[in-house]
Amino acid sequence: MKPADQIRNSVVRAVKAALVVEISPEEVILEHPANEENGDYSTNIALRIKGLASGIKDQGEAAGKIAIELRKNGNLGEIVEKIEAAGQGFINFSLKPEVFIGEIGEIREKKETYGTGKTLAGKKIMIEYAHPNTHKEMHIGHMRTLITGEALARILTANGAEIFRANYQGDIGPHVAKAIFGTEKILAERKLSWDQAEKLPLPQKAHLLGEGYVRGVKESEENSKEKKKIDLLNKKLYDHDKSVWPIYERTRVWSLFYYDELYARFGTKFDRFYFESEVAGKGKKIVEENVGKTFEKSAGAIIFPGEKYGLHTRVFVTADGNPTYEGKEMALAQEQFADFHFDKNIHVVANEQKGYFQVVIKALELLNPEFTGREYHLSMGMVQLVGKKISSRTGVLITVDGLIEDVKTLLRQNFENVSDTVLEKVAVGAIKYSVLRTGPALNALFDLQKSVSLEGDSGPYLQYTYARAESVLRKADFQFSINFQSIFNDSILNLKTEERAVLRFLPRYPEVVEMAAKTYGPNVIATYLYELARRFNNFYNAAPIIGSGQAEQFRLTLTAATAQVIKNGLELLGVEAPERM
Repeated sequence: MKPADQIRNSVVRAVKAALVVEISPEEVILEHPANEENGDYSTNIALRIKGLASGIKDQGEAAGKIAIELRKNGNLGEIVEKIEAAGQGFINFSLKPEVFIGEIGEIREKKETYGTGKTLAGKKIMIEYAHPNTHKEMHIGHMRTLITGEALARILTANGAEIFRANYQGDIGPHVAKAIFGTEKILAERKLSWDQAEKLPLPQKAHLLGEGYVRGVKESEENSKEKKKIDLLNKKLYDHDKSVWPIYERTRVWSLFYYDELYARFGTKFDRFYFESEVAGKGKKIVEENVGKTFEKSAGAIIFPGEKYGLHTRVFVTADGNPTYEGKEMALAQEQFADFHFDKNIHVVANEQKGYFQVVIKALELLNPEFTGREYHLSMGMVQLVGKKISSRTGVLITVDGLIEDVKTLLRQNFENVSDTVLEKVAVGAIKYSVLRTGPALNALFDLQKSVSLEGDSGPYLQYTYARAESVLRKADFQFSINFQSIFNDSILNLKTEERAVLRFLPRYPEVVEMAAKTYGPNVIATYLYELARRFNNFYNAAPIIGSGQAEQFRLTLTAATAQVIKNGLELLGVEAPERM
């Protein structure tokens, strides 16, 4: 049993004995004190108990009585060296060094599986993320959902869930018509044919479509005649008109191949791609069949009367007979549920779509009660690039592949002799970590200079710390498989402050992985890894490792354990950890 669970169970018994109050282990909230001099765990259970026993004047006295009972009859002597009541109602617990040493043994035994758990065992979870529309370049907003969705998939898998990675892409609709219309204009101005454009490198073809989309938006907004042409083109696309369909199919392939390259660079593979073109007709049919039930007719369109449920009223089929995004979702959800009978479907989408998902989810639940509680919108903040204002509609766009190259350029200043393979890993790691270190709901501020720093809260800092630890272990020819007890008997009595800081922090990792799954927050792991790396580097700079006499084997073991945990945590974030940098 983990120390935290032992403490919870002992607190339950102590509260009953000292205060004659019945509580459950789940009610005992354990936290790590901000000041580690106060211990390794702390609980405010005395503040949470409703009503005090006769003769007890306040929560401070209650905490004192619980602490006394824990010291006398808590049966925690093997793991806890000190129990103290503190403040008004808090109880602090300081663990014995042997507990932390035992945890290092677990790290040694489990290696890459250390930190995994079974809290989500038996759960089937679909994660729908990325969502780049075809006929555009992938911008950093979609990049954030790609990075977060993949990290979340890994974290939930580490907690025992069965995961299905889904990607829903807009490959039909007005944005496609605008892109094709604008691209044709650009090709005509450059005296190029579609066949000539086909011979361009893939990134250039993707960029051409991006330019075409911006041009199409401009023409649509500024010229009513051109807008009518774009609207007609959009209708032809929905009708699969032979005059435009070959160009549509060709340009769609350009986009999808371009995205495939980016998915590979970011270490993501999807179990299923879904497309608007697949579900448009089916969604329209579902909406039309449920008029008078879930949906209503209004001015020639079909709407969902959201006001009845405290939500927005939204159009699901337009007066022109075209299904909207909302209408298509009705078929998409059913196809996804048929493919993977999920307990939860997490849509990793920007927070600007909050109202949209509230309506869509409510409509789905009314159509089929089986969807109740299964659909969830993980609301994502925007990505703000320092010094840049980004808009795909105006052409002020930071593309993902362009961003990777910008990061590589900066990294070369720090790593002159690094291979292209390692440089790619570090660049992608820098970008991923810059996004994941911020909670999903908050706006992420991306600073190019800070993203590559080796002295701050960055991906390269963590990767470099791991590489530094691996370098030490290689030089010592250290094998992480020795007899612990022979090492620690003398070492634990004379730990340096910096050593103890690392030793006490390592066992928190499994708790962090579990919390990241509960909160859908990869940032929880990112924060932990940065603090662990900071502590290890303080230890590295304060205490010699190789050639440190009797302490050498202990310090090498501590180094190996730290390297393993950093590698495991980075893996959950989707960040590769090179052994040499």
